[in-house]
Amino acid sequence: MPSSAGLTKSRGQVVFSGFFFAYFCCFGLVLPFLPYWMVSRGLDAQEAALILSSAFVSKVFFGLGVGILADVTGHKKRWILLLSVLAFFGFSLFVQFETFWPMLTVWFVVGALQTTQVPMVDGLAIAAARLGKLNYSSARLWGSVAFIASSTLSGLYIAAYSIDAYPKLLLVLAAIVIVFALSLPDIRPQFKASRKLAFLELFKLPGFIAIVAVGSLLQASHGALYTIGTLHWLEAGISESIIGLLWAQSVAAEVVLFAIGIWLLSKVGVKGLLWMAVIAGVVRWLTLGWSSNVSVLFTVQILHAFTFAATHLAITQYITQKVPDQLTASAQTFYDALALGALMGMSMTLVGGLYEHINAQVFWAMACLSLCAGVVLKRYAKLI
Repeated sequence: MPSSAGLTKSRGQVVFSGFFFAYFCCFGLVLPFLPYWMVSRGLDAQEAALILSSAFVSKVFFGLGVGILADVTGHKKRWILLLSVLAFFGFSLFVQFETFWPMLTVWFVVGALQTTQVPMVDGLAIAAARLGKLNYSSARLWGSVAFIASSTLSGLYIAAYSIDAYPKLLLVLAAIVIVFALSLPDIRPQFKASRKLAFLELFKLPGFIAIVAVGSLLQASHGALYTIGTLHWLEAGISESIIGLLWAQSVAAEVVLFAIGIWLLSKVGVKGLLWMAVIAGVVRWLTLGWSSNVSVLFTVQILHAFTFAATHLAITQYITQKVPDQLTASAQTFYDALALGALMGMSMTLVGGLYEHINAQVFWAMACLSLCAGVVLKRYAKLI
């Protein structure tokens, strides 16, 4: 359990890469196949969408609350470890149910706690990067590698042994996350947040609201993919193993972008990355609404490098450059609560209601969210 004092750059690179790898192995099973598992238990697509979206809404409160407490106490690692343990026990309870209301109740809490781990670790990683102990984009790409491996192998395993194998896989991978959370360094800020409402100081930072709004709209545009992507492709006659590869294809593109992230930032900066994300989002979502041809899908999934990874890297870089160390957890969790919480929850709920009526054209609504991000970016570009 390295502290900041005994942490070397090589050690920092290993432990953060290890955590990202473990977490996204688990998430690579949750994101593509949890809706499929719920439908296999007898739920319909709209019920599955409501369950998933509930966690994105509750994360507004759970995620931001944990971030503020982490900054107030200065103990980011302890909160990350607690979230990992609670996620494991929450998953253990969730897979015992097969009806809508119990699933919704449990996922409302556990889904929020599980996804809050990433912004918390990002905040800790930013602290390590400022100490010269970590290259963030190089560590984060191992999360993308893990997602590729997990979604691909999970798709093959489920195709071979049926979706009934899902709960055991989920619990094994969630337990591994706890092990890697223990290895993270206990880096504490030199100065703690002076009061519980210190996070309000974030809103005084130039461009903070604008960049959070842009990033949130871009991330929320993934709502259709996360909610009905797998189900839609299954209905189109695409096999589980191919679907796993489609998810892997998108995250393979992430790996490439994270690998060249430092170079790309030096060339185009934060605003340039966000413009790439806006353009890629419009193209990607319009195409997914138009075609379910496997060749087209494999091609357009490459744009995930920009719609997700470029957005994520741009936000992280802004926080690294502009946000004081004692507020990084609050900044990360506030952004996460809005981008992958409130707006994502609304996006997924909208998708769940529209999909039965307009089918794949629901992706075109996601293209509108990307366009809205472009409007905000143009309007407030000078502040970012």
